[in-house]
Amino acid sequence: MSLKLCDFGSAIHVSEAELAPYLVSRFYRAPDISLGLPFDYGIDMWSVAVTLYEVYTGKIMFAGKSNNQMLKYFMDLKGKFPNKLIRKSNLRDMYYDMNYNFLYHEVDKVTQRDKITVMTNIKKSRNLLTELVGDQDLDKEGYEKVEQFCDLLELMTIVDPQKRITCGDALKHKFIVEK
Repeated sequence: MSLKLCDFGSAIHVSEAELAPYLVSRFYRAPDISLGLPFDYGIDMWSVAVTLYEVYTGKIMFAGKSNNQMLKYFMDLKGKFPNKLIRKSNLRDMYYDMNYNFLYHEVDKVTQRDKITVMTNIKKSRNLLTELVGDQDLDKEGYEKVEQFCDLLELMTIVDPQKRITCGDALKHKFIVEK
């Protein structure tokens, strides 16, 4: 098994990385970047996960039009971000109020003006396994393999970069090693 990288984009060594909210193409951008958190190779793990999702489903996992919308879409799948993570964010004032409520920016459909919705209680509204299974008619073995794939993607898209699976651990995951 081999993995070939075809686009290094703006590749730099992690020690030379500077905080920038627009590093990495938007659909593949980890929340670490959007929040202005210090980042490392975990942002690449996130990008690989959303790319694998896209290859498997033919759909973009998080198709937001801005960092604000991307954060909302992340929370639709992963739930509300931990306050501890928000506190560390260099850009928290752009996205959160003093009580760590998310400030969702959207365009009002009637007035066409920017509207800010204070979201105090964010619940998951997406189910990754359901999205991966889609309308496939899977046998037991096929369903179990999709469950393993889902578990791997969940680990690769853990919002807290300190808890996100590492490359080494991902290569030992059941989805990768099991025939």
